[in-house]
Amino acid sequence: MRKTLAIVLALAMVLSLSCSAFAAEPKVINMFLGGGTPLSMDPALNSASAGSNIIRSAFAGLTGFQLDDKGEPVMAPELAESWEISEDGLTYSFVLRENLKWSDGADCTATQIKESWERAASAELGADYGFLYDVIARNDDGSLAIDVDDAARTFVVHLPQPCAYFLDLCAFVPFYPVRVDIADNDGIWATKPETAIGLGAFKMTKYAVDDVISFEKNPYYWNADAVKLDGLNFYLSEDNTAILTAYENNTVDYIQSISSSEFDRLNATYPGELAFWPTQGTYYILFNVYKDMSPAGKQLSVQEQSKARFALGELINRYEIVTYVTKGGENPATGFFPDSLSDGLNPNVRAAEGYNTWYTGTNEFSDVNPDYTVDQVEALQTLIDLGYAYTGSIEGGDITFTDFPSIEFAFNNSGNNALIIQYVQETWNQFGITGVVNQEAWATLQTKLKAGDAEAARMGWIADFNDVVNFLEIFISASGNNYPRLGREIGDYTRNSDVTKDAGVGAYWGPDGNQTWADAYDALVDQVKAATDPTERAKLAAEAENVLMATGSVAPLYYYTTAQMLKPNVKDVIRLATGDVIWTYADKD
Repeated sequence: MRKTLAIVLALAMVLSLSCSAFAAEPKVINMFLGGGTPLSMDPALNSASAGSNIIRSAFAGLTGFQLDDKGEPVMAPELAESWEISEDGLTYSFVLRENLKWSDGADCTATQIKESWERAASAELGADYGFLYDVIARNDDGSLAIDVDDAARTFVVHLPQPCAYFLDLCAFVPFYPVRVDIADNDGIWATKPETAIGLGAFKMTKYAVDDVISFEKNPYYWNADAVKLDGLNFYLSEDNTAILTAYENNTVDYIQSISSSEFDRLNATYPGELAFWPTQGTYYILFNVYKDMSPAGKQLSVQEQSKARFALGELINRYEIVTYVTKGGENPATGFFPDSLSDGLNPNVRAAEGYNTWYTGTNEFSDVNPDYTVDQVEALQTLIDLGYAYTGSIEGGDITFTDFPSIEFAFNNSGNNALIIQYVQETWNQFGITGVVNQEAWATLQTKLKAGDAEAARMGWIADFNDVVNFLEIFISASGNNYPRLGREIGDYTRNSDVTKDAGVGAYWGPDGNQTWADAYDALVDQVKAATDPTERAKLAAEAENVLMATGSVAPLYYYTTAQMLKPNVKDVIRLATGDVIWTYADKD
């Protein structure tokens, strides 16, 4: 009897080993998003697209996204199974899913979610996106006006005025709940697998700077049965060549950050794998308003320097950039708001009445000199009128400014950034304007910009959701993403002049150049957020864009598409117009 049992056990072991040898390989997606190591992995502290893409894997919001029958992303219940909105639009009543758990298996309560939102909105945390919580009413003690009942699983949010995009905010990363009992205010907790506890479809297993951030399936995710992937590896690099090589040798399944010089070859070699995903975003140059742009021997006022900055932006031929440099189907920018962005009344503000355009002659050659565009001639004349010294002439096509101060220009080498900045540098140099270019790692550049210690930089902003307020709130005084320092103190910048020492906070802005930024711009944005009449709201949004563009502190170049490559055996990836990619329900054959 014992001998028979031994034989059976031996056979069972052989069969077990045989079966394990033929077991299906784990379904893991390997990818490069470009941009290197995110500055933060804390949902409340992150403000960059690359970080957002990774954070969405391990964390989730009250609302989220799924694919509809046509394969298009649509908003759907996520941590909340349902919600009701009061008739006046001031109360949102959410019911959380039953048995909601954190990725360590602990129960998640409505009280914890409220605590997380309080943390994200707090002055102590000082998050760049903390101001977004201003759409929620406050109690007398300053806390958010949110009523919770853990037993009933209810989460009731009270607003001071209607907010047409509140459900979109609930699906936005800064509103993703975190464990406040674990989180620190520096975001270090979110870089450690043992403490990076969330409510998303995956949980962190590895965090290695400039190497990889890895995740495995979260068995406690509320919809874990629908998650087909076993894991995700986000490899970290800003080296476009290395990223593309990894894709071509089948090391990774998905990449962003692809040089435009490769587009033709890739389309021919991998038909259907290279795509230019429409993205609601604007690529632009920013200028620090504390930088003095005055010519040698003459002091320009702050308002005059706004005109000089705007002229710098006007000198750039946007059609040449998208046609010969980026080559990804982008549209040349005519204002700061991108194509297809809505104001609640108009589905595309760039095509709507009431909105101005600023670069109308960027590809139209001038009658004064056909070597220059209409916009360039206008810019050159502005600089002449401001008193910059020059040789040559517009008519002769050889005008060169001799006393325009050099500008320190910072950028991170991702995607086409290097090619674009080289084009801008060469354009300015053609007219005697020197841009001293410094390449920085993305995390380093973000730190520098947040500290105010940059004169000029390339920047991109992609919508968090489809509304103009996304692009207006970047530049309110309280925004940590307000890198031109409009309405903000000087920060670490030390190369200012006596005239520009209070440029950000002085009364230099608005239609007459005599208002503080808070009065000229912040007040307008507040009105946009509070407006309930769509026509009035559109008018206010257009006016706010006018005030911003008049500062010359931003020079939009083009409206984004996201160049990306995806292996044909990967499906059901959710790709948003915000540029974010969600892997929750993706599959791999």
